[in-house]
Amino acid sequence: MIKEQSVNQELKSQLNDMFNEQAEHIENASRALKVLAHPARLKILCVLKEGEQNVRCLEEYTGLAQATLSQHLSVLKDRGVLVSKRKGNFSYYNVKNENIIKLFNQIQETFCS
Repeated sequence: MIKEQSVNQELKSQLNDMFNEQAEHIENASRALKVLAHPARLKILCVLKEGEQNVRCLEEYTGLAQATLSQHLSVLKDRGVLVSKRKGNFSYYNVKNENIIKLFNQIQETFCS
């Protein structure tokens, strides 16, 4: 027979307090993880963690079509994951935040090793 587990009210209260205090951070983390939850975007990050690249090189390295690549670069840029700058006729992309690279490396280590 399985014994029913009762809810620890003190723990429930502590968790509710933490969730309320951390609501904005939890929401930000959720948005960041959703942005990374696409194979094409993970490919892009895999290339950009090595350093700045232009769109033509990203096409070559990822094997993504230019239209698909542009769509995903736009999402990553709009969500604050990437930054871009123009040099002549080319746009160059780079990861905006070192913590994104750390997160990507952790994902890679966890799922690709």
